[in-house]
Amino acid sequence: MIHKKYIFIILLFAASNISAQFQSGKHTAGPSVGFSFLGSTIQLGINHEYGFTLRELGIENDAKIGIGGIFRYWSYSEVFPLVEWSYSNILIGAQANYHFMLKDPNFDPWAGIILAYDFGTVNGSFLTSNIRINDPSNGGLWFGAQAGLRFWINNQMALSLRLGFGTLSYGALDIGLDYAFN
Repeated sequence: MIHKKYIFIILLFAASNISAQFQSGKHTAGPSVGFSFLGSTIQLGINHEYGFTLRELGIENDAKIGIGGIFRYWSYSEVFPLVEWSYSNILIGAQANYHFMLKDPNFDPWAGIILAYDFGTVNGSFLTSNIRINDPSNGGLWFGAQAGLRFWINNQMALSLRLGFGTLSYGALDIGLDYAFN
């Protein structure tokens, strides 16, 4: 069994060999697990960004921007005295993030926005009979704001932490593992 102190030493050694943060011309993608602010709901996700600088768009600025996609899935249910509601959500959208420049290349803080569509479904059923109730009021166009931090373990892999809030009573804290590639 590997002790925690050995894992810490390995991560510390790996982090000391990092040469860059979020980079222009590279993709960053990876899975995440989110902890929704809707009770104890866990959400599964995939994030993607492609990096570029504003200078590449003809603007005299070296600011780093990432654009890409986002995918989330989560479901939960609520039980009331006579009825149970089940919700399922599939969120697919686009994100744009501003990456802050730090002297320490291990850390990549960012803030951004998301525009997505939540393909949500909701079903209700009476607990005293087999009657089903369909309510299409779940889901719809979704807008959110997010902020996060990546800690680069090596040149191709980073641990990520993301905090997001949005419409449709959405909010979550995501933990993920991102990979950089061309």
